[in-house]
Amino acid sequence: MMSLREWCRDVFAGHNGGSCPTGAGKEPPSPAAEAAPNEAGLAPDELEKQLLQVQKLAGVGVMAGSIAHDLNNLLMGISGNLELLRQAIEPEAASQKYMDHALDASRRAANLSRQMLAFSRKGGQEVKSVDLNRLVAENLDLMKGSMRKGISLSARLEPELPPIEAEPGQMQQLIVNLITNAAEALGETGAIDVSTGFADLPAAEFTWSRVEPKPASGRFVFIEVSDSGCGMDGETSDRMFHPFFSTKAAGRGLGLAAVRWMVKASGGAILVDTAPGEGTTIKVFLPTLP
Repeated sequence: MMSLREWCRDVFAGHNGGSCPTGAGKEPPSPAAEAAPNEAGLAPDELEKQLLQVQKLAGVGVMAGSIAHDLNNLLMGISGNLELLRQAIEPEAASQKYMDHALDASRRAANLSRQMLAFSRKGGQEVKSVDLNRLVAENLDLMKGSMRKGISLSARLEPELPPIEAEPGQMQQLIVNLITNAAEALGETGAIDVSTGFADLPAAEFTWSRVEPKPASGRFVFIEVSDSGCGMDGETSDRMFHPFFSTKAAGRGLGLAAVRWMVKASGGAILVDTAPGEGTTIKVFLPTLP
């Protein structure tokens, strides 16, 4: 019978005749037959939980790839027609700024669809030097218009923030997902605060990071998003980054899972400070350029 280690290796490597690590056609060994911890030091039940999470993420990738093609085609049509309409409007017309906002939003949506494709393909993104402050400022301007009237959105940006090495579209998605999550935690009224900064930090600072492996000591840029919502208990907080987990009735549970995936790919860390009735603060750390 195949050992648990061998089965896990094949699942993670996608040895199932396809590109997704589903483990199809291979039954895992029973816990009774493989009760000892594996080479990674994980008990079988814990490893099975991690495998389930990998399978869920693989499903997200397949779904993202199938949707992104059609979505991108639709957005190209929208952007093209908006551009034609903008050219037909007098430059000084009051409606010109609304048309510009619509065009900007459609371009950003097209960029996100490309990120969905990149996610499904597990690579191929263009990594470059990124000014996180610029991305935060751009997305705050865009998202303020979509917030409920009773919600305030403010920012405190470190003016001397060093650059990071990342894929700009992914960082934009990370910012949008964090702010969207904060907004969904609020009712009709509340406050969201976004701040950036940087610091030289020891590895011990990341003891409670929600991302594995935890980074070594070094210089990190951070983005911190705080909301004045209801907060979370320990059990909910432990699951907040799991794929498909959501406390919202209409939620899909993918936003924070994608954040963790992007931070992990960047070699960063995530710290969470929350308690029932006290709101939530999510702090993302990303290594600076060498």
